[in-house]
Order: sequence, then C-alpha cells, then structure tokens
Amino acid sequence: EGKLESASAGWERLLADDIEDQTAWAHLKQLRGRQDHPGGSPLAGQTLIEPEGVTWSRYELVREIGRGATSTVYLARDRTLGLLLALKVLHPDAGSGEEGRQFFAEARVVAGLRHPGVVAIYDLDPDTRTLVMEYLPAGSLRDRLMSARPAGLPAEQVFALARNLLATLAYVHAAGVVHGDITPRNILFRDAEQPVLADFGSARVLGTSLGELAGGTPLYLAPEQLAGEPSTPLTDLFSLGAVLWEAWVGRPMRQHAELLAGRRGSRPLPDELARVHAGLSALIAALTQELPDRRALGARQASLR
Repeated sequence: EGKLESASAGWERLLADDIEDQTAWAHLKQLRGRQDHPGGSPLAGQTLIEPEGVTWSRYELVREIGRGATSTVYLARDRTLGLLLALKVLHPDAGSGEEGRQFFAEARVVAGLRHPGVVAIYDLDPDTRTLVMEYLPAGSLRDRLMSARPAGLPAEQVFALARNLLATLAYVHAAGVVHGDITPRNILFRDAEQPVLADFGSARVLGTSLGELAGGTPLYLAPEQLAGEPSTPLTDLFSLGAVLWEAWVGRPMRQHAELLAGRRGSRPLPDELARVHAGLSALIAALTQELPDRRALGARQASLR
C-alpha cells in the first residue's frame, strides 16, 4: 500500500523482541531502500490522503514519514515560505478530550525550549490536531544502527553522541522538562554531527500534573519506571545509557522477554569493548545503574576525556 514507514515500524517492533530475527532485518533493509529521498515527491503509485477531518491552506503534503499509535508525521511544504516542515497530526481519537488537551499543553512547554539538541516547534493548532515542527533530514540513530549492523558504532562516535545528548538533557532538565522516551528512533540528526531529541510525546513537566501518566518504550525504561513510578531526570539518564549501550554493542541492552520475566536491570558491556574506551565504558555503567541516585553521581564522576 506504499505505507513504508508504518511497515518499518512493525518490523522494528518484532526486532525489539528478537534482535537477531533475520527475516525482520531483511524486510527492513528492503523497505529502507525503497523510501523516497528527503524533499522528494510522493512515492509512485501512492495516493497521499490528508488526515481525517483536517484541511490546510498553508501546507502542501509531500509524503508520510512516520506513523504511530496516536499520530502520523508528514513531510510538508510551507506554501508561504517555501520551507520543508514536519507536521505531526494526532489521530481523531487521540486529538480530542483530555489526551489531546494534555498533548498540546506539553507541546506549548516544549515549544519554549531553544537548544541545538532539541527539535524546534514552530506552531500548534488543536483545531486541526497539528504540531508544526522542524524537519530533520539526516535520519535517526535507529537508521545509523541499522546500517552498522551487526556491529555497533565506533567508540568515538558513541562518545561524541553521549557528550551532545548529556548537554541537551542538562538543558531540558534545567527547564523543568523530562523527555520520558529516549530511544534510537527518537534521536534524529540535523546534520552528520548534531543529534537532536525529538518526539516529546511522553514528556513530563516537573512540578505539574502534565505527563504524570505518560508511557515510554519499555526496552529503554529505567527499572523504577517499569515498576510504575513516573519519569524523572534520572530515568532519562538510564534511557540514554541504554541507548548508548546499544549504539556501541550493536544490539539492545535488554530484550522484552527479559522484562516480562521481571529482569529489569542493566547488563555490563562486553569485556572487549569495556577495554577499548575506559571513559565511555565508565559513563555507560554509571548511567545504567539500577539505583537512581547512583546514576547522576556516576555520570559526574565518569571520565569524559
């Protein structure tokens, strides 16, 4: 049906259960090869249907670039400015009632964040269930990890990623916001070197009720989140540590089967990698500590040389 991003997301969910599923990897590689280039026209044979009940005069849809349980993201062209933008459109059932109200309340808070490592939000419109965001053309960390399979990324690349994202989280947390769902799919790139935190759909605003019941991706959640506690700056640190572990090793730190069996902790890095870059190894070990208070302390003490 031409729904390439939706199909890719389905195969990625299977890989979350079994990272070695060769059938899933084969389908993902085929789908990635068929995806249109950024800024291109809709895929041949694909009819781009505007979201149910939504009509814009300002935006021209180019193609669908992502679909989830509550929203679809489109690449669009601003007819007035000629810019490419990303439009996140909530599905009708998610855009109404309390869920929609909370989504746009959180979006207003995130729109106030101004940092190179945070996706820029330009506008929002609850009437059309639309969030207008910066379009980031350089792909996601998930794309890079797929290209590197079965190995992970070089230590220096992971180390640079860690430094950039820690600086971004320091800014976000100081502004009173917790991301709540840091995963390879939610880390995009503005260019080859600049990682950007995106998809604050599970964000929590500290000191308010916003995001108190927000979810996240179980594979990357901290043990206390899996036990039902709300997200905090320390749970963001754990999630980042799990992402860095996967980026370096080439496979997730945990699998869903382990979580279902009640094993919620972290896993040490393979010895051969731990010896390659002592500073990065120490940082990842600190971020993925099971006890929350040890994460921040360990992260401050870990060598970043």
